[in-house]
Amino acid sequence: MKTIYMFLVRLWSSIFAGQRKTQITYLMSFGNNNEFVIKLAQRVAPLKLTIFYQTKIEKDAKELSELENAQLIKFDNGFSLFLKLIPTLMRSKLILIDNYFPFMGAIVKTKQMRVTQLWHANGAIKEFGFSDPSTSQRSLSAQSRFQKVYDATDDIVVGSQKMASVFRINYRLDGHQMRTLGYPRSDKFKNNEWMTQVRTHFFKSYPKLKDKRLILYAPTYRKDVQFSFAPNFENLKLPQNAVLILRLHPHLQDLEKYWEQKASFITSIDPKISTDELLTVADTLITDYSSILFDYTLLDNARHIGLFTFDQNKFKKTVGLQNDFSDEFHAIIISTVPQLSDFLVNPKDQTNIIKEINNNWNEFNDGKATDRTINFLMERSEI
Repeated sequence: MKTIYMFLVRLWSSIFAGQRKTQITYLMSFGNNNEFVIKLAQRVAPLKLTIFYQTKIEKDAKELSELENAQLIKFDNGFSLFLKLIPTLMRSKLILIDNYFPFMGAIVKTKQMRVTQLWHANGAIKEFGFSDPSTSQRSLSAQSRFQKVYDATDDIVVGSQKMASVFRINYRLDGHQMRTLGYPRSDKFKNNEWMTQVRTHFFKSYPKLKDKRLILYAPTYRKDVQFSFAPNFENLKLPQNAVLILRLHPHLQDLEKYWEQKASFITSIDPKISTDELLTVADTLITDYSSILFDYTLLDNARHIGLFTFDQNKFKKTVGLQNDFSDEFHAIIISTVPQLSDFLVNPKDQTNIIKEINNNWNEFNDGKATDRTINFLMERSEI
């Protein structure tokens, strides 16, 4: 069935392959990159920017609705793919993607078209691509389809040589596609004006938290698994004057209120306040396998970080972890609730640890990645 689908994509795109390339297209499956999109729309005018977005990020996409030379279109993999998306792609000089889109491996890509990946994460702890444990169980034809998508990408924008190496391995590429321009989504974490606005708004909404030590617990999303705490999590000990804020994946945020009512030491925050915004007020970040680790270490308020990986063995088998995970992050890995309590009650100086993480993963994230990336793309795409 998938082979037929890809054949139809290729056939349909070939019909439009000869059209003039008169616009730019952004395929959006993740939010929180609106600052980049706004600047891009301004720079490429009068060329039209068409943004195809998935339903799950409709709120983020609607924030772009007033851009003068941008058009927003909701899409799925049904008829809209053939009626709207593919014809638009084939009229595009530049196509930006923030995720793996299977049909990109089947479209007839001409020399006048450029495909650029702006990944949805700054770094990687989890495996993906060919390193994902499930990929080896897929058929050879499926693996071939994956490779065609990866090979169709001209530019992979990264914030570090470390992340470039991850993509080379996971995508089985020779590396010529890597662009060490910085990660555009990271710019705001170096923007003092944005951080001041966010912090002011947060403490205006939650004045009682202003003089508290805020600990953010943000575990990664586990597909098809309902959230549950580590065994004996109810015995967690917090230091005096500390508040534990629970932030779950958007699909599970209804559970935050539930756990707040069930456990007295848990605090939930209005989902309208994003995870990025919560990072700016947290003294301590507790996560597990999430790339928000690399966003947090960029902030001037980053003091303490811990990776609470109580299910590491199971997670490694099912989802996969980068091969050097345990070696690279051994100093901040926490396995049990008693260890987590000690980490919180007796925090140690992690200045050097945070510096090392930034050296490895935030090498080019200096707050100017958006401008560098747009300048590069405009020059290469002759816009």
